Amino acid sequence: MSKLMSIDKVDIGMVLDRDLMDGKTGAILVPSGTAMTRAYIDKLVMNGVRTIFIRDEVIPEGWKNEKLAKEYSKVEKSLDNIFTEVESGKNIQSENIEKEMEYFVNAISSERDIMTQMRLLHKKDDYTFDHSLGVSVLAIALGKWLDYSEEKILDLSIAGLFHDIGKLRVPDEIVKKPGKLTEEESSIMQKHSYYSYEMLAQTNKFNDDILLGVLQHHERIDGSGYPNGVKGDKIHEFAKIIAICDIYHAITSRRVYKDKDSPLRAADCLRRESFSSLDPYITQIFLKNISKFYVGNKVLLSNGTTGVIVYIHPQDETKPMVKVGEEFIDFQKEQDVEILDIII
Repeated sequence: MSKLMSIDKVDIGMVLDRDLMDGKTGAILVPSGTAMTRAYIDKLVMNGVRTIFIRDEVIPEGWKNEKLAKEYSKVEKSLDNIFTEVESGKNIQSENIEKEMEYFVNAISSERDIMTQMRLLHKKDDYTFDHSLGVSVLAIALGKWLDYSEEKILDLSIAGLFHDIGKLRVPDEIVKKPGKLTEEESSIMQKHSYYSYEMLAQTNKFNDDILLGVLQHHERIDGSGYPNGVKGDKIHEFAKIIAICDIYHAITSRRVYKDKDSPLRAADCLRRESFSSLDPYITQIFLKNISKFYVGNKVLLSNGTTGVIVYIHPQDETKPMVKVGEEFIDFQKEQDVEILDIII
C-alpha cells in the first residue's frame, strides 16, 4: 500500500513506493524502495516534482502497545479540547486530563521500548501540540529512570504536558516563523514559559513542583536561560528534566523551519550541553537509558542505504556500531557517511 504525499510533507526516512521518472528523458530520478534523504528531496524539488507515492509504514504484528495507544488517544483528545479553549480565551479546565494522565503514566511506565512506541503513536500536524505530548512521554520515562514515586512522576508528566501551552498566547507568525526570529520576536517568544506558568497558576489546582517545572524549563544551570536567568540549584529538578526532554524531542521532530534530526544527533547535543547548560547527572541518566533502545533498530545513512545498530559504545552512547549488509561501520571513528535517522 502507498499514499500520495506532497513533497513538502515528506520526511527523511520515508520510503518511495514508485520509480520517479524524468518527464523529458524518461530516466529514473529516484528508484522505488529508496529511503528519502534531504539530498533526494531537494533533487526532486529542483526537478519540479510536487507529489510522490510513499510506502505505508507496515507495523509488525505485536509491536504496537495497544493499551498505551488507547490511553494516548484519550489524553490527546482532552489536550486538544484544552488547547481549543485556551485559544478562544478560556481558562484551562484540567479535571479530565489529570485523571487520564494517571492511566497514561502507568501505561508508559510498564513499556519496555518507549522509543519505538513513540514512533508508532498517532501524531497531529501541529508541532506545539505534538511536542507537548512527546515531552510528557519522555519526562515520564526519565522520572522512572530516576526512581521517582508514582505521584511524583504524575506531577512531572503534567508539567511536561503543559510546559509550552503559553505559546498559544504568542502570535502564530512568531511561533511558526520559518526564518530566524528578530530580537523583538525572540523577546516575545521567551515570554511563553511565564505565560504557561500564569495559566496553570490561575487554576489553583497545580502544586509548586508543576508550576516551577513549567516556569523554569528554559533556565540553564550556567545562568544562560530565561525568563529569570537563575542557575544551578535554584532551578527546580522538574525544569531540569523537562529541559532535556524538550531539547531531545525538538531536535528529533520536524518543524516549519527545519527537518527532523536523528535521535543520535539529539543525544550528542545533550551530551555536549551537559558540560555547561544542562544538569550533567540527569542528562547522563537519560542518555544511558535511551540508548538501550537503539540496538536492533534500523538506521538510514546519508548515502541512502540502511543498516542495523548492533552495538552501543558504553563510553559514548551517541556513536554506535552499525551493520550494513556484511560490513560493520564503527561511528566512533570518522566516517564518510552519517546516520540520518533511526527507522522502523
